[in-house]
Amino acid sequence: MAASENKGGIAMRFAKLIGVSLLVVASFLGSYWLRRGAESESQTLSSEARIVTMAPSSGEVVFALGLGDQVVGVSRFASYPPEVMDKAKVGGYLDVDLEAIVRLKPNVVVLLKEQADLAQQLENLGMGTMLVDHMSVDGILASITKLGERFGKAEEARVLRESLESRIEKVRMAARTKPHKKLLLSIGRELGVGKVTGVVAAGAGGYHQQLLEIAGYTNAYRGSENFPQLSREHLIRMNPEIIIDMVNVRDAEAIGVENIKADWKSHPELVAVQNGKVFLLLGDEHFVPGPRFVATLEWIAECEERGAE
Repeated sequence: MAASENKGGIAMRFAKLIGVSLLVVASFLGSYWLRRGAESESQTLSSEARIVTMAPSSGEVVFALGLGDQVVGVSRFASYPPEVMDKAKVGGYLDVDLEAIVRLKPNVVVLLKEQADLAQQLENLGMGTMLVDHMSVDGILASITKLGERFGKAEEARVLRESLESRIEKVRMAARTKPHKKLLLSIGRELGVGKVTGVVAAGAGGYHQQLLEIAGYTNAYRGSENFPQLSREHLIRMNPEIIIDMVNVRDAEAIGVENIKADWKSHPELVAVQNGKVFLLLGDEHFVPGPRFVATLEWIAECEERGAE
């Protein structure tokens, strides 16, 4: 009996020892992955890195740096460059597919700064993350440098950034010689319904507001909201001298350019409508704060000369 009890005691102590050991190992692994996530943005990865991009804009930067072959997953909203269509989709901003990301075994997941909570979840699962700021022009440019340094493409990033900055400065210089007209930039509304309704405008924040400033225009919206929804009364009170309607390709093809422009005839009291200064900015790229934003800037700066394209 004594021998049996002694064996039982030994077994219990052994089980406790194993349990403690497992806890130590688990704690070590947990702290290792957390350290890996915390340190990930300061390490340069090799050409073997597996990258997932969680926004169309960050994906465009990564591809522009020549890293397309290392991208294994992208946002389901990504559509440029064409090669992105062959990559695995990992959900969108609000419907992230964590299981799909885990299956892809990425070294680094690139996210927008607004996705910090998701970054923490991914780090807890053992993945490195990077956060980029695409809410401002400076943030977009900084992300090019940051991603270039992270993935061993510092020289490519320098060349790309300098090219974009040169084009921005050219627009800025030209803007100094022209009057600052009031411009309303509509980034979304109901289209082709015979009237203007549900207008969401470029407001007090965001990179579109900065594009207007660089191009030498005064934003017709003078409030504090970043993306204000404007009523008819708001539009009449603003009375913009120029109106730019941003329209994606699908809507332009489905509704028709002339039908979209015709909505503004319901506002004959607006100076922009009276003077024929309503322009359509067509193309999905104008909604994406990636490296192609400079083309949007150039179009806005020359809208009166170029009109709709």
